[in-house]
Order: sequence, then C-alpha cells, then structure tokens
Amino acid sequence: MLNLEIFSGKEMELVNQINDMKGSVAIETNENSYSDNESQKTSITKILLYILKISIFLICFIQIIFFLNNYEMLYEILGEPREPDQKIGIAFVYSTLYSNGIARFITVTANEFMKTGKYDICFITGEPYYKEYKYHPGIKRFIAKDNRTKIKQLAKTENIDFFILQNVLGKSTINFYKSLGKKVIGMFHGVYMSAMFHGNIYGYKNWNNFDLFDSYIFIAADDYYFYKNLGFKNEIFIPNLYTFEPSSIKSSPLKTKNIMMLGRLNDEIKGVKYAVEAMSYIAKEVPDAKLKLVTSDSRIQYVKKLITELKLEKNVAINYHTYDISQHFWDSSVHMYTSLTEAFPMALNEAKAHGLPVVAFDVPFSPPYQKGVITVDLLDVQALAKETIKLLKDYNYRKKMGEEAKESLSMFKNNETVLLWEKLFNALLSNNKQKYRKLQKEVEDKFYDKHLARKHMEKHFAALQRYNKSFSCYHLDDFINLKFIKSIKPCKVT
Repeated sequence: MLNLEIFSGKEMELVNQINDMKGSVAIETNENSYSDNESQKTSITKILLYILKISIFLICFIQIIFFLNNYEMLYEILGEPREPDQKIGIAFVYSTLYSNGIARFITVTANEFMKTGKYDICFITGEPYYKEYKYHPGIKRFIAKDNRTKIKQLAKTENIDFFILQNVLGKSTINFYKSLGKKVIGMFHGVYMSAMFHGNIYGYKNWNNFDLFDSYIFIAADDYYFYKNLGFKNEIFIPNLYTFEPSSIKSSPLKTKNIMMLGRLNDEIKGVKYAVEAMSYIAKEVPDAKLKLVTSDSRIQYVKKLITELKLEKNVAINYHTYDISQHFWDSSVHMYTSLTEAFPMALNEAKAHGLPVVAFDVPFSPPYQKGVITVDLLDVQALAKETIKLLKDYNYRKKMGEEAKESLSMFKNNETVLLWEKLFNALLSNNKQKYRKLQKEVEDKFYDKHLARKHMEKHFAALQRYNKSFSCYHLDDFINLKFIKSIKPCKVT
C-alpha cells in the first residue's frame, strides 16, 4: 500500500483511486486463476476416462479375435461341434493305386497323414490290380469310384470331412461330391501348358470349374502364375511329399555305366524317344553304357521299333516296374529325365534321394528341377547326350553332382508339407476365409515369385511354340484370359 501521510487533497484522492484499482485487479486475477485450474483438472479427467474406455475396448476386441482364432467359435455355421479328439476324415478319390505318379502321390501322402494320428483315411478307387503301391493297414479301401449310390452311403456311414479329387474338371462330378455336404478339394497333377504339348487345344474349356471346389491345389509353384491371373480365389500351392526320406536312404555307389529312366512310355510328355535317341550318341563315346527304361506301360512296341532302327539293342533295356524300385537306382549312375513338362515329378526326386546325378530337359517352373539337376534346352538331344557322357566318364564329377542332387531335397521337408495340409483342412473346416487367405499368403511368400514365374513361363512357352506350331500365332498373355481359352482355335500353319 502507498504511504498516505505524504499526500493531501487531490493527490490523496488519486492515491485512493490507485489503491482501489490494485485491489480490484488482484481479486479479479485470483478468480480467473482458480477457474482455469478447475477447467484443466476437468479436461485431464475427461482425457483419462476417454483413454481408459479406448483401452478397455481394445482389450475386449483383442480377446474376441484371440477367442475366435483359437477356439473357433464358428460352430453355429458348422452345425454340431467337433470333439477335440475327433479325427479329420479324408477320402482320396482316384481310379487306381497302381503304377502311375498320381497313385504314388496318394499312397505316400495318405501314409504320411496316418503317421500323425490325426486323420481317418480311406481310398475310393476302381477295381484293384494285382500290383499296387503299398499303404498303411489302417487305411480303408472302397471299390466305388463310379458307383454314386455307394459313395452317397459312404458319406453317411464313414468319417469323411473331405473328398480329394485328382485331375477332375467335370462340372457334374464336382457338383455330385459337393451335394454330399462335405468339403471338396481338387488337385491338378500336371501344369497349365501340358494340354498344349498334347495338342489338345480344347483341354481348357472346363477350367472355369476350378471355382466350384472349396480349394484347388497345384503342385508347380511357378505354374501358380496362371491361376492367379485367371482370377481364381481358392487356389493354393502345396508340394508333393517325398517317397524316400533322403537322410535314411543309402546312395548309389555310382560305379556302373547304367543310365536309368523311370516312367510311363508316353512319347508326348515323358519324351522317352529322346532318351533313346540320346543313346545313339552316348554309345559311340561310352560303348558299354546302357539305358534302363523302367516302366509299367504296355505301349512299348514303338519304343522297341526305335531301338531296332537305331541299332541299340545292346545299349537299351526295358525293365518292367517293380515296387522294390531302390534296386534299380542303386544299380545306376545317372538318371535321365526327358519329360517335356512336369509339375512336381516324384520319380525325379526318388532318383535324387538315392544320390543319382540327373540330366534333364529344362522345365524351369517345376521346383525339383531348380536344384541338383543338370538341365539342357528342351528337345536338345545332343546336349542331353553330351552332359550324360561327361558324367559317365568322370566318377568324381558324377559323385559331386549326385551329392548335390541329394542335398537339394532339403528345399522341401515332409513334416512341413504335412503341416501345410493340416492348416488347409483347419481353415476349410472353420469356414474361415481370413484363415484361408492367411495360409495362401504364407505359401506365396515362401514359394512364389511372380516375376521369376513369368520369366520361366515365357521361356517354356517359346519352346512349346517350336514344338507345336498350332500355337505359334498366340501370345503367352492370351492364356491368362478365361474367355480366350474357352474359345481357342488352332493357328493356321502355312
């Protein structure tokens, strides 16, 4: 306060006014300060409550997602809940369990599934043959492939969650199995362009039926390129299982001059004539070399004729298929693979598992070819012979390449492949599209490179056009258009 004693009159009046103003200002300032503090406290409280509400919401949301993903509260969609220990029922549907690659795939895959103890397996086939691939004694076998009445009954009486159909594209067949109220999985054991090698330009007309399956499986990772571009949403890549576990099967000593070729004598795809023609060059450089054609195919007359024409009776032998196939691998030093197109050849991997170096035409989109195989340009018979001669003349070289071939099998592991199947079954049983998409993404990230796939396809398509002129007027991109492939016509070759 100002000292009032030194002022008087108007001065004193002025001093009193100043003191009144100071008091007023002081009081007003204190009131505002108090109000601001209260407002700040209220705002902070509101923010904290808001944060708390959001936190509670997020925790609840995460719990719900966790609950759905782990305990699969989708039983209302599925109907009656599955018991925790109930095995998944699988029915493999195919005409035979004899000899060919698909029959080999079915028995090997079913046997691996049975080892897990998680599945009930049955085969639905045609009539048995006296020589068939061996399968686990716990697997049931029903002779009912074309008997729809019996299959309907099996769907009611057996524990079947999935029908797995091999190379089936017909709409009526697919719809029949879907009408049984089970999941239906399709598998394609060839590659997209195989129909072109056969000259079957109308072989694509049913490919839009892929969408009818709950899932469609392809066994060539790069070939997956086509199906994605065709717009299918249910496709997935799963590699074939190995017949022999590489670490537990002994390798060939590679001491003979024997060359082995395993497979059916189908000239269009397996290319056996190119192997015989290559022997006409090999025999000149390595007179004691012998090509062993191991087959179950009865169509051998044209092969015998070609052997006679080339005067190779001493250098080529036809051996009928045996189920103790290891004996043939152990008696050989090179495996020749002359297929023009392959998806995931089990015979090639069987040779690699036995430590045989492999010489083959270049089929870049088939995973087993990408490691441990000496490849030459498609249809280059002389190059095929040259690489084989190098192996036969140099033991250290063929031993090195045989070891590389065996080691290359580490790119796929049976236990990991079986796990992919299990994830597929669980995603389909839960009707969880998100889970299925997640599995597709996992597989694509691991196995699929669209740029590399495109490069491989361009290379093989060019070879195809040289092989079959009826496709010479088309571009690769024509074949990723469903509308085009359903109306394709042969090129006019002049």
